[in-house]
Amino acid sequence: MIRCAHISDLHFAKPSWKIHQFFSKRWIGNANFYLRRRSQFCFENIQTLPLLFTQLGVSKVLITGDLTTTSDEKEFLMAQAFMQKLEEQGLVVVLLPGNHDQYTKTAFAHKAYYHFFPSCFSESTCNLRDDGLTIVEIGNKWSAIVLDTAIATPPLACYGFFSAGLEEKLKHALKQIAEDHNILILNHFPLICNEAPEKGLKRSEALCDLIKEFPQVNLYLHGHTHRHCIADLRHSGLPIILDSGSIVEKKTGSWNLIELQEKKFWVESFKIINHKWKPVSRSYFKVNNV
Repeated sequence: MIRCAHISDLHFAKPSWKIHQFFSKRWIGNANFYLRRRSQFCFENIQTLPLLFTQLGVSKVLITGDLTTTSDEKEFLMAQAFMQKLEEQGLVVVLLPGNHDQYTKTAFAHKAYYHFFPSCFSESTCNLRDDGLTIVEIGNKWSAIVLDTAIATPPLACYGFFSAGLEEKLKHALKQIAEDHNILILNHFPLICNEAPEKGLKRSEALCDLIKEFPQVNLYLHGHTHRHCIADLRHSGLPIILDSGSIVEKKTGSWNLIELQEKKFWVESFKIINHKWKPVSRSYFKVNNV
């Protein structure tokens, strides 16, 4: 049995009003934080998690992006300090960037996120920074494929892009994994977007079609929406979708505890209630290839 915590959308923020920010998209993110998100977020939610994860027997923490608010260096350092707290508890951290971690054209062009965080987490022939994906052995015949589909976008957009090149690399990676292994895919963006195209994943249809070719893909983990959701799409040939929500939302903060066994898995959802993390539901699933 392996226990993983799936968290997302931490949005560490260090806003400033220095003049140079007005030459990029950063001022929009800072304004949005001051006018809206500062009152919606509660960063104290984060601080109790390292110890709680240890108490719950978690061995791996899976983070599906948006560690920062505007991909500022100070924000990356804050996120890095939190990762160190997790690692000090003996937790293995697997993470990927979201659109807020590639927020400006400069941050995206210079791959600023990867100056602070790794692009692979175990022996793999590919890495996030250069290839847009990496493979991670989780254990108990479970493997994870981690995707980076985040790009710099126009001022009022926040979409990701699943390129044709990444599609080919993902197909090759899926073929590499043993047929008796179960697969979970980690990405920042939802597989199916119920919002405006400016907020979804471009070429998501191609990703869906590819996943349908590999029934070993049992789980698709994402963030981005800040809305917790568990959706079983196996009747459509797609995996079970886990949207962890955001852990910093003051009223709706949430995350998922995933317990992986070789032939089955459980998902236990936690939500912030009266300033404390409480389990609110537990779902049981059998893997596809039993």
